[in-house]
Amino acid sequence: MNFEVRRLTDHGAVCAGIDCWNRTYPDFSLPNRLVAQNIFAPFDGLDVTAWGAFSENTLVGVVVGKRLVEQIPDYDGSEQGWVSLFAVDSTVEDAAVADELVETVERTMANRGVSNLRVGGDPGQFLPGLPTAFTDLRETLTNHGFESRGTVHDLRGDIAAFDAPERITRVGESWPNLTVERVGADVDPLYSFLADQFPGRWRYEAENVCRVPGGGDDYWLLRHDGESVGFARTNTPDGGYRGANVNWAARLNGATCGIGPLGVHESYRGRSWGLWMIASIVERYRDAGYERMSIDWTGLLEYYRKLGFEPWIEYETLTKELET
Repeated sequence: MNFEVRRLTDHGAVCAGIDCWNRTYPDFSLPNRLVAQNIFAPFDGLDVTAWGAFSENTLVGVVVGKRLVEQIPDYDGSEQGWVSLFAVDSTVEDAAVADELVETVERTMANRGVSNLRVGGDPGQFLPGLPTAFTDLRETLTNHGFESRGTVHDLRGDIAAFDAPERITRVGESWPNLTVERVGADVDPLYSFLADQFPGRWRYEAENVCRVPGGGDDYWLLRHDGESVGFARTNTPDGGYRGANVNWAARLNGATCGIGPLGVHESYRGRSWGLWMIASIVERYRDAGYERMSIDWTGLLEYYRKLGFEPWIEYETLTKELET
């Protein structure tokens, strides 16, 4: 098969690449809005590059790479890159197409100073890793030296009839000054809490999400006696910012929302405050008419089972060290 790989530098070409992804992996089909958000309007300090494989001017494969162009405190810097999307049309039988796409993104990233390349998990991500159902793609990547670093899951829960377990309800009764409050427009308390307890990616994400209209409404603070002791982010498919916890909401029947990331102040862990915060938020979305809730990118399966969440989609983390 005669083909060439070249950068995709105009809107139509990138969208043709997304169409290739959607045809190849229809269960992970990307809506236009998500593409516009994650590729054409990336987070600050993030470079996005797309390449396409063409046979007689027909696009038959695509890979999207991301890299940080500045150091994000307590997170990563320009040595980190990601393979955000990678697909070869199912009609292509020549393995050389996939090989050349992988070699192109590796070579380009290394020339730009990237020393670690990860599949998925990029800022403004579509996928936290490689879906374990993508066996052919996994073979291609491992043949090129990518190594497994374990698995993570997206979870799902039915919340239409959700009732918090009694022991979780008792948490609120035992700590009457514990509240869950939506952040809204005043984002400074959220930033302060994240800078103190969860600097790095979660603060970096919050600063980008909260610039979107309504972005601050997606965040919640857990407070005890008025002090911020925890946080969470929720999303709906039609919210101002479409978070990764609802990337695949269309695959679930009924009105779906999502939660995550979330965390509790290190001085207050072990009291089930995090579970109480989640349950409180779930009840609000249940009362608003939502029937399903998803949680993305976690390994804490037993923790979330306490509230009825079960594994849904499994991903494998794959990385490769590059020679720069």
